[in-house]
Amino acid sequence: MVRAPYSYGAFYFAVLRKSLARKKQPQPLLHFRRGRNKAIFSLYLNPEPTTMFMKPALLFIFSCFVFLSCTNTSNTAGSEADNTVRKDTLSYPFKAKYSINWRPGNDSNALLVLNCLKKYVAGDVKGCVAYFADTAEFIADKFHFSGSRDSLEAVIGAMRGASASVSKEFDSWMTLYYPDKDANWVTLWYTEKMTDKQGKTDSIYYTDDVLVKNGKIQLYDEKQRLFPDPKK
Repeated sequence: MVRAPYSYGAFYFAVLRKSLARKKQPQPLLHFRRGRNKAIFSLYLNPEPTTMFMKPALLFIFSCFVFLSCTNTSNTAGSEADNTVRKDTLSYPFKAKYSINWRPGNDSNALLVLNCLKKYVAGDVKGCVAYFADTAEFIADKFHFSGSRDSLEAVIGAMRGASASVSKEFDSWMTLYYPDKDANWVTLWYTEKMTDKQGKTDSIYYTDDVLVKNGKIQLYDEKQRLFPDPKK
């Protein structure tokens, strides 16, 4: 059975098949398959086709293929143009201090940051700090550190040492690249649960922005949100 994507095509090939059958000529076999973004035609012919009937068939197939290809290309180009126009014509009520010119970044940077945090959770402070650059910054609530990695190790060691156990439950993470800044950022959303040495448990929600450069953490900007007290 011959399948065609449109009723006119099906009618055309039905007539062609009947004509060929009456003249006892070799019949063409048309295979049509639609992909996600394009249509593919496959035509299998007898080594000695009838020229009178084959030329119109090939012309029809070629025309359909060109039409569908052009339509797909024009739709893609139009979509990109629309996005560009929307970006250029949007008028924001505020101006971004840093930049809004970003695109998806390299996921290996997210892996680097997650491995660093895994070391922290395990209590391996030296392994955690090894992911930082020789000189790095750490920003937290009412806290700002900028200095050597050795000094940062003492800061992070004191933070981790205040808790007997720590766990992190991630909602998501995202990697971004800012071409005008040549900067790679990783943003993480997660809940951290801490149990102090007296057995008291607390939870804090964090949104961390991490600047990664040359495979090392250069800036760790930690922002937190406290949960409301449980109802009694």
